[in-house]
Amino acid sequence: MTHPNLRIRFRQTKPFLLLLFSVAGLLVAGCSFEPKLQVPRAPATARYNPGKRQVATTQAVAGTGLAGAQQRFIYGARVKHLWWQLFHSGKLDGLVAQAIRHNPTIQLAQANLAQAHENLKSVQGIFWPQLSLNGNAGRQRQSGEAFGGSSRTFNLYTGELEVSYAPDIFGLNRLVSRSFMAQEDAQRYALQEAYLTVEGNTVTTAVAVASYDAQIQTTRSLIRDQEHILKIIKQQYKFGAVPYLDVVNQESQLASTQATLPPLLQNYSAARNALAVLLGRIPSLLALPRLNIATFTLPVRLPVSLPSSLVHQRPDILSAEAQLRVANAAVGEAIARMYPAIQLTGAVGLESSSLSHYFDASSFIWSLASSLAVTIFDGGTLQANKRAAKYALTAAIYSYKSTILSAFNQVATALRAVQHDAESLQYNQAAYVAGEKAYKLAQFEYHDGSIDYITLLTSEVQYQKSRLAVVQSASQRYADTAGLFVALGGGWWPKADASRDQIKWARAQANANRSRVGVGPRTSTRTGMRTVPRGNNGSAMPAGASPIMNQNRSTKP
Repeated sequence: MTHPNLRIRFRQTKPFLLLLFSVAGLLVAGCSFEPKLQVPRAPATARYNPGKRQVATTQAVAGTGLAGAQQRFIYGARVKHLWWQLFHSGKLDGLVAQAIRHNPTIQLAQANLAQAHENLKSVQGIFWPQLSLNGNAGRQRQSGEAFGGSSRTFNLYTGELEVSYAPDIFGLNRLVSRSFMAQEDAQRYALQEAYLTVEGNTVTTAVAVASYDAQIQTTRSLIRDQEHILKIIKQQYKFGAVPYLDVVNQESQLASTQATLPPLLQNYSAARNALAVLLGRIPSLLALPRLNIATFTLPVRLPVSLPSSLVHQRPDILSAEAQLRVANAAVGEAIARMYPAIQLTGAVGLESSSLSHYFDASSFIWSLASSLAVTIFDGGTLQANKRAAKYALTAAIYSYKSTILSAFNQVATALRAVQHDAESLQYNQAAYVAGEKAYKLAQFEYHDGSIDYITLLTSEVQYQKSRLAVVQSASQRYADTAGLFVALGGGWWPKADASRDQIKWARAQANANRSRVGVGPRTSTRTGMRTVPRGNNGSAMPAGASPIMNQNRSTKP
């Protein structure tokens, strides 16, 4: 049951509370000094590389298994969100899944995004009235000399509900909120960039591990072949069929081949350790499965985003644009701070010298006040802050342009790399086939006495180089294909991980695509699934002539 004196007091304060919130409502519309955001336009081009025609396909390379497949560029298509699954390697999928779960770079970006979100919520609280409840109980003695009477001692009990509100007349609070909102978007894009970087590095490092493993196995096979040849030459020398110089030359060639093995083992160890770090593990605690380059499937359909879409897809470009919005809001914030700041406050409560009369009508108190503060002279601080903010905006614009140029350069380079990798593999495979024939023929003719040992040794060296070159070229095709996916910004992001701008743009693109084929606009957008992949079984490579297809799968370096 409500005390009758309290009902009287609230009826008395109602007009003042209505006045307080009415004034706040009239002033909340306010104004803003934020300049119009001028985002530099994307380059007006439909191609990444010079030339009238874009490359449509790469060359197919016979005899190299899946690594020699023909690749086709699908311009304007979206990149698959789990793009690494296009290599059809269950082991590779598992490694990427571990990296997504355990890599500290991703975890750091997630924490930074959570912090940015809470900072945004914190600054947005200024748009609401601030309520506080204060209570005080004390006993004091009043001086009689100060008030021309006898001194007296009394108790004082006070309780107040205070309300304060800062009307955003000049838009300062909205500008601060927009700045923090853009900072949250920047951290969201930083998280996407962390995902993309870790995924790309995991794939390329795994390819490097498999490549070094294949090169090690090839080199060991060459060493076994050369040891066998040395054994035969020693027997021939024993029976006087060849001079001792042939034995020395073969020993020198064997030692030279053996000397190439330790650097490969070192590179393998370095790549394996780097992969362990990407997976969030200490190298000594990583149980890495055997990665065979021959079991990787080369993606044959390569979606290539159009230049107009790249600026909406790459996280680093989107992050630079978010930083541009932060700098733009900072200019308006610097201008708004040059104008008056207004504060409205009100309070209602009870005050009495006796607890027995605390709830009497005579104990009711209230206050209503407003304050205005404006800087008259600060030695040029505010003007300097405004100029600094404008220069920061200019710097953000150039940073955005630089990011776009770098992105287009990376895509253009990646496209050419995929094209040239196929040509390089074709030439190295041709050199390997010819070198193998020449080496076998040289062995036969040497045993027959038709040629000298120097000719045989020359064929042997060329054959060795061509075998390793095929392995390296095939591995480079996988690495550069992964690099193309990364350069294009990876896949699309689900609503939980995407920013408002990404969702809006993806919805517009989906509706535009459906309109071109005569389908009505969609009401929702599927931007992809950024989930932890479980992996699938990789397909086995059939046997063939290429050295990358004849590795001993049970042998570890």
